[in-house]
Amino acid sequence: MNAQQQNSITVFGETLNDIKIKEYIINIEFREIVSDNYRNVDGKTIDELKKAYASALSKVNIDFSQFEEDLLYRITSYSYNTSEFYLYQTSSLDEVQRILSQKMEGVTNVRVDILAEELNHNQIGELSKKAIEDAKNQAIIIASKLQKKIGKIITIENSNYRSQVFYSGRMKEPAKYQVKVTFLLEDE
Repeated sequence: MNAQQQNSITVFGETLNDIKIKEYIINIEFREIVSDNYRNVDGKTIDELKKAYASALSKVNIDFSQFEEDLLYRITSYSYNTSEFYLYQTSSLDEVQRILSQKMEGVTNVRVDILAEELNHNQIGELSKKAIEDAKNQAIIIASKLQKKIGKIITIENSNYRSQVFYSGRMKEPAKYQVKVTFLLEDE
């Protein structure tokens, strides 16, 4: 709540937003293996690792030729000369799980980016309507405690974006869609 002006009340209204997954982007790093007699490890080049990884993926029906090199990530990496980075895009959670289940020394699953579907105009309108209604209910309760009532809406601020994101540490929390609404305050 914010009483910016003497005769108004500003509140944040919210509603839950069901975010739908559009696609996953799996990021893989191939890092050259240096031979180590102490650990009894043979060295492998990046090309040898890619060939072995492609063979492992083919056993779970994933085609490594569908992976794309991520050159931008590579040029910003501290291991430019000893690593290569690849990414794979899919809308299938099953494919993600099959790829991540392939473990091999010298190959690291760096991360999985999850992209959400964008909101369309109708979805934005419905979510905004629900959030404004929530703001109105809050404003009515607060105004009644001040022996006032709310009047017309003065301003609505919607800072939500059409594109949505998942936060990996908070994936189980419902996504909230919020708007800031200022109402005129009137005497009862």
